[in-house]
Amino acid sequence: MKRLCCGLAALLLLGGCSEYDRQAIEDNNSGMNLLRGGRLADARDRFQRAADEDAKFDQPLYNLALVHIKQSEWGNAADALTRAIARNPRNAEFHYLLGNTHFEQEHWEQSRAAFNQAIQIDANLYMAYYRLGEVADRLDEPQAALQAYTNALTKAPRAYRAYVRLGRAYYRAHDYDRAIQVLREGLRIAPEGAVERGSMRNILGNVLLEQGHREQAIEEFVAANRDDSELAEALFSAGYTSAEIPERRQQAILYLQRFIEARGGNAPREYLDIAQNKLAELQNPGAH
Repeated sequence: MKRLCCGLAALLLLGGCSEYDRQAIEDNNSGMNLLRGGRLADARDRFQRAADEDAKFDQPLYNLALVHIKQSEWGNAADALTRAIARNPRNAEFHYLLGNTHFEQEHWEQSRAAFNQAIQIDANLYMAYYRLGEVADRLDEPQAALQAYTNALTKAPRAYRAYVRLGRAYYRAHDYDRAIQVLREGLRIAPEGAVERGSMRNILGNVLLEQGHREQAIEEFVAANRDDSELAEALFSAGYTSAEIPERRQQAILYLQRFIEARGGNAPREYLDIAQNKLAELQNPGAH
């Protein structure tokens, strides 16, 4: 599951002197080994046993949540995290992960509350700000989204995807100058090879198109597909925009052909129909 930041490397083997019951620690450690080996059902049972053996031990419940997340059992994961928080309410990661599980269930207000709680505990947890922006996007709250993504970048200036989200938020708000500023800064920060550059350029192309800068927009669309070959919709935009400029007719044909060869990628299905019709029009101008 993307963006949950719940890699096994974050889990700690507990041993030696501890405030927790020794058997609970051993069962938790055993569960972690089972989880690493992909034996999810066995790991789940071992973590539950460890949690039952020591009513103060929070880590087994967090680990139990990770098992449920691997199986996309979001409600069960939220329940395990809620129990972990009851034992350790000052753990920001617990609240953050709880926010993610609520997000997956489209429980927007519960998700927002959990992310805000995570931030109250750890003000530098930039991904919590980022996820707050996503919640605001889902609730169609543009100002809240702008603030959340801005906060994320304030905490983590190299959070490349936050530039994508913030640039898109300004674009949707028709604040094109700020959108350009954010996206160009993101392109300055993100190194060559960073896949997020493709989305930055694609949005920048749309902004430039809205401002009437068609030639510059086409350049950005082409660069977007070069930076992210999966971004087929940028080829559609490059082709369709080029088709409106007589001297770019051959380029329009090339871009649209490449888009069609990619079967439209992740673009809406109607884009493929539009591209095919426009290509036929360009290749057979006398037929229209």
